[in-house]
This record gives sequence, C-alpha cells and structure tokens, in this order.
Amino acid sequence: MASRLTAALITAALAVAGCSRSDGAAPSPECSVGGGDVATALRTAPDAVRLVDGTSISDCVRNARSEADLQNIGLALTGAAEDLEDRARTTPRAALELGYLIGAARRGAPGDSSLQAELVYRLERSASVTMVPAAERALADGMRAGERTG
Repeated sequence: MASRLTAALITAALAVAGCSRSDGAAPSPECSVGGGDVATALRTAPDAVRLVDGTSISDCVRNARSEADLQNIGLALTGAAEDLEDRARTTPRAALELGYLIGAARRGAPGDSSLQAELVYRLERSASVTMVPAAERALADGMRAGERTG
C-alpha cells in the first residue's frame, strides 16, 4: 500500500528525474489542488473526466513545464491513485477510476519527457495490486477510456 513516504519519494524522484519543458500552456491551478478533487472528477469515468475548470487530466500532465509543476500535479494524481488502490482490489468501480487516471496520464505524457514518464510509472504501480477478475476488467476498461478521452 502506498503511503505518505511514497508521496515524498515520488516528489524527490520527480525533482531529480530530468529536464523541464518550456513549451506549451501552463497547467491549470486545478491540476494541483489535491487528490480529493481529482477523485471527485473521476466519478464521471468512463465518460470524459474534467476538473472543476474543465481541464482534462492529460492536459495537466502535458502542460507541466517545470519540475515544480509536475511535482504538484504528481502529488495530486498519486494522492488520488493511493485512495483508489486498496478499493480497486475488490471494487470494479474504484478499479475503473484508477484505470482512467492511468490512461489519462499516459495520454498526456509526451514521449520525450522523463518527468512525465516517471509520473505515469508511479501511477501504474498503483494498479499492480492483485484484483478480483471483475476489477481487472474494469481497470483495463478505465485505461482505454482514459487514453481515449482523458
């Protein structure tokens, strides 16, 4: 199970992981408000998930232009993933939401950024828990939906 220590380690890894980006729009402030707001937005999955201001999760990841941006966004997204992780073992709805979060982060991560790739990796680790078959199917459905509309 992920912990606050894991969140701190993720923050440190993201800070050390690589270069910053200077192109594109700045991320919305809603991208880093907290895992609870992300979790609330994920309730609309598998339909398109949008934060309060209409920003998609993939746009949050894609528009992170600095290590600081991605650290803040990463803490919000990993916080949501941690909250879903335990329930996803046996609850298909939680697995669907976790899958959507992972798929949306994948959609937003450009191929040339080690920072975004590290964030996606950390989110994917939340899905590595043993799940009941219905939850595994829901996780896969969520990932596909997140990659498509996230």
